[in-house]
Amino acid sequence: MANHTSTGYGPSATRFNRLLFSGDETNFEQWEVKFLGYMRLQKLKDTIDAGEDVDIDEEKNAEAYAELIQLLNDKSLSLVMRDAADDGRKALQILREHYAGSSTPRIISLYTELTSLIKRREESVTEYVIRAETAAAALRNAGETVSDSLVIAMIVKGLPDCFQSFVAVITQSAKKQSLSEFKVALRSFEETEKSRQHSEDSILKSSHGPPTSTTTRWKHGAFSSSHTGNNPRPATGYRHDPGPTCYNCGKPGHLSRNCQQQKRMWCSFCKNNNHTDKACRFKNSLKTKDKVSQSAESTH
Repeated sequence: MANHTSTGYGPSATRFNRLLFSGDETNFEQWEVKFLGYMRLQKLKDTIDAGEDVDIDEEKNAEAYAELIQLLNDKSLSLVMRDAADDGRKALQILREHYAGSSTPRIISLYTELTSLIKRREESVTEYVIRAETAAAALRNAGETVSDSLVIAMIVKGLPDCFQSFVAVITQSAKKQSLSEFKVALRSFEETEKSRQHSEDSILKSSHGPPTSTTTRWKHGAFSSSHTGNNPRPATGYRHDPGPTCYNCGKPGHLSRNCQQQKRMWCSFCKNNNHTDKACRFKNSLKTKDKVSQSAESTH
């Protein structure tokens, strides 16, 4: 890898990282396409991808092997390092048989993957369709016959409930769609749903947004005020409760013990408001008369 980055030969560091094969069989098909494209740039594709009955240059075949092993993880390297040393064509064939072979367990696994597809909430329609196409392509490469209609049926089966209107149109249509036409229609429906949902969210936000700074509302005895006036007015549809009435000043909104005005004078003896019971002369004269009466009774 050091020679690739320091001498200028081979892929750059960024391209090299993209060409590395991780050993994940689900990515082998994509990796092989990128690898063969790189080998074409190196003028080695016709050597490493040639048929078994085609005579090839041994030196170029060894160079192709050297390029290949630089891009393999340890597991994949172990598959070819002993059985196909310096033989790029054979090494690639071993990798194909291992990661994209036609063994019964692998085919069953691919069919299970295709028939149990379910669109995840976080993935887009494009990502979901690619998963289906990858499984279908792997089955075809293994010699299985997978029609577009089967792939479409499996994709439709795994769509969530929000796609039910789309599913109804597809299943009831008399026209047979190709997979390409189906993908275009599905993506168009997804974009339409996104736009509609965005519009609904905008309407909800505008109709249920918070009160503005110029308007204040209190529920249950609320007031409504604005910048145009200083005195609050009762909000429409709400009843304002002024609170208790003060018996000292006669105004509502507070109790007499909290009244800011000086308490009124009142005499309960003579029923006058210019003095209190304590300073009442009429009360004092009554007390004097009572004492005189009591003294007269005692002398008799």
